[in-house]
Amino acid sequence: VSTSLEENRAYLKEALGVDKSFDVIQLDVEYAGKDMSMFLIDGLIKDDMLHLLQKFLAKQDENTLKIDGLEKLLKTYIPYVEVESVDDLDKVVDMVLAGPTALVIDGLEKVIVIDARTYPVRGPEEPDTERVVRGSRDGYVETVVFNTALTRRRIRDKSLRMEYMQVGRRSKTDIVVSYIEDIADPDHVKEVKDAISKIDTDGLPMGEKTIEEYISGRHYNPYPVVRYTERPDTAAAHLFEGHIIIMVDGSPSVLITPTTFWHHMQHAEEYRNSPVTGLYLRLVRYIG
Repeated sequence: VSTSLEENRAYLKEALGVDKSFDVIQLDVEYAGKDMSMFLIDGLIKDDMLHLLQKFLAKQDENTLKIDGLEKLLKTYIPYVEVESVDDLDKVVDMVLAGPTALVIDGLEKVIVIDARTYPVRGPEEPDTERVVRGSRDGYVETVVFNTALTRRRIRDKSLRMEYMQVGRRSKTDIVVSYIEDIADPDHVKEVKDAISKIDTDGLPMGEKTIEEYISGRHYNPYPVVRYTERPDTAAAHLFEGHIIIMVDGSPSVLITPTTFWHHMQHAEEYRNSPVTGLYLRLVRYIG
C-alpha cells in the first residue's frame, strides 16, 4: 500500500475491474479534509451500516486525522465490530471480492477493511431428507457463518473450535473445520487440516463433495467414509462423540468425519423415542 491515494486507487480499480463489472462499486468521498475511496461489492454489503459509518465520518473536521489518524479511525470514528487494517493490496482485493468494504485514505500506508457484509440467504428450514416427527425444525443453510452460529447455539463449550480455511485459487471458498478440542483426536484433526490445505484447484464447483474426494483418498472403497447431514442437532451429537465437522460455504450439507458403516444407519428420529422403540427402528434399518 502506497501513501499515494491515486496509486492505490488505480491498482484496486484495475484489479477489481470497476469499469468492467457493474456490481463492483468505487465511491470517491472526502471526509475530515482527506480524499478517500471506498471499494465494495453491491449486494454483499449492509447499506444501513455503511450509511451510519459515512455519517460518523462526515462529522469529523480536519484535525481528526492529523495525529495517529489510523488509530483514531479504528478505535473511535468507525463504530463497527469487525474492522482491521491491511497493508497488502492483493489481500485487499481478495477481501473485497468476499464481501467486506475497503476504505483507502490519502496519506495512509494501510487500507481499512470494514467487514459489514451480508449474504442472500434462505431461512434455516427443516431439511427434506432428514425430517423427524418430533425434534427441531431448523437446518443448515448455504452461508457458513449462519451454520457456525447454529452449531454454537447447541454447544456452548469453551473447547469448541471453529478454524477458518480457504480453498481454491480462483473461487477462494471459505471452509470451517469444527471440533471439540479436548474430545477429538488431535492427530486426526491435524490430518484433516493438512489434507484440506494441500488441495490445489481452481475452485470447488461441487462444494463439500469435492472436499470429500480430496480428504478420503481411498477411491477403491465403495462405501462412503464421511457422513453428510443438514441438521445442526445431528452435527452437535457427533461433535460430542469426538468427530470433526467440515462446513463449506455455499452448501447446506456438512461433512462428519471419521465415520464407519454403522454411522450411516443412525437417524435423529431414534433418539426422540423410547429406548425400545428406538432400538427397534435401528434394527429394522440394519436388516434393510
